[in-house]
Amino acid sequence: MIEQIAAEESMSQTHPGSVYLCLHGHFYQPPREDPFTHILPIESDAAPFKNFNEKITAECYRPNAEAGNFAAISFDLGPTLAAWLEQTHPDVYRLILDSDRQHYQRYGVGNAMAQAYNHTILPLANARDKRTQILWGLQDFAHRFGRPAHGMWLAETAIDLESLDIMADQGITYTILAPWQVATPIDPTEPYLVRLPSGRTMTVFFYNAPLSGGVSFDGNLTSNADVFASTHLPAQVVQEKQRAGEAQMLLIATDGELYGHHKPWRDKFLSYLIQHGAPEHGFEICTPERFMLMHPAQKEVQLKVPSAWSCGHGVARWSTGCSCTEGDSRWKEPLREALNRLEERADRVFELRAGEALHDPWGARDAYLSLRNGWISEEHFWKQYGRQQPSAEDMHHTRLLLEAQYYIQCSFTSCGFFFEDLDRIEPRNCIAFARRAISLIWEATGIDLQQEFVSDLRQTKSWRSGVTGAYLYRQLPVVSAWKLPALQ
Repeated sequence: MIEQIAAEESMSQTHPGSVYLCLHGHFYQPPREDPFTHILPIESDAAPFKNFNEKITAECYRPNAEAGNFAAISFDLGPTLAAWLEQTHPDVYRLILDSDRQHYQRYGVGNAMAQAYNHTILPLANARDKRTQILWGLQDFAHRFGRPAHGMWLAETAIDLESLDIMADQGITYTILAPWQVATPIDPTEPYLVRLPSGRTMTVFFYNAPLSGGVSFDGNLTSNADVFASTHLPAQVVQEKQRAGEAQMLLIATDGELYGHHKPWRDKFLSYLIQHGAPEHGFEICTPERFMLMHPAQKEVQLKVPSAWSCGHGVARWSTGCSCTEGDSRWKEPLREALNRLEERADRVFELRAGEALHDPWGARDAYLSLRNGWISEEHFWKQYGRQQPSAEDMHHTRLLLEAQYYIQCSFTSCGFFFEDLDRIEPRNCIAFARRAISLIWEATGIDLQQEFVSDLRQTKSWRSGVTGAYLYRQLPVVSAWKLPALQ
């Protein structure tokens, strides 16, 4: 009833010819904890803070939450960031979740979007991994926000039709993309329908490129919210639609950390723009799902697939390498191939060994996040997925293999391939997650996947320092001898 009343109120607030402004923030931090100790190391570059999570919380997450900005904007909160905030800054975490509830109570729709779990570039994942990433993201969202997600943000807005189809099958109705990800002409002030292979459809919003790019990269553009609202926003309004009395929405999509971390004090710019600048110059603050409720998509478009917002070469930035990053990016392909081959070997072990205790190993993996985080009980999990009367030893070994699958997924985090060189913290973290998976498989089965993985890593090489992936693997922190096979 509350949802119906709020939705009717939202519809009653529709004005012909209205110009809406939507600000979307993509909030995300990759997991950087040591996968063996679960401790986030000291990050000296974040001084005087212990690590970048603390620094960004102080500069961005906390001030935006306390100012109420999350209640007005559209946002997605990465699951790994949400888990960290819940543990270390529960007051900030609760304020962010409450923002979605406030929006839901007022308009009948939330303003938070889900996120595929590990920030994986889904077009480069196999179908099984796409499904797991999407399901884990939806499970995480539902647990935290107390409602099913209707929108989903994809890492780097990287898309392919198979991923969109899986999302649609799971109840996702919309996503946000860059305007250059479409193959047909569009008006980015309105949403569009994409017809999927299954016959389902997905609503797609395309962000305004000049505004989004300017807000992200031109500090002068966000120095004064009144000037921004009086000068830069009107320049993007479609005058023909305004004269015809047709509603339109300007969508600005950026990394959420822009507001206070990447650009100091921009949290205050955002607050003033929301509360004064935009409304005083004729722009009503809105969110995609609310706009979609008032003005459903009517036209169909075709997408360029695969594509992303941060690569002009499909998704080559995270696969073969391309000119989107400086230097020699050929290290990316052998790193991805090494991780892919490790996953193939790990999957065979999982299917065979976990299949002794589970009647549906892959369905069990899809549900594992809820077990891992304590959202469902061991009893419930085994009742649904276990074979009749598995032994305690089988259950223990299966749990280790499921945990190995978790870390295999972590190893494909997009950050490991985003930047210009192998010899950085992001690729090292992906390699560290892979090593943790190798360790868990070794502990559960005695099968050694380390030798072949390290051999594969010799093929990927830093163009700056000359070190190989195998060297980076050997430089990872020492762990107890029994946790890994001897390294030749």
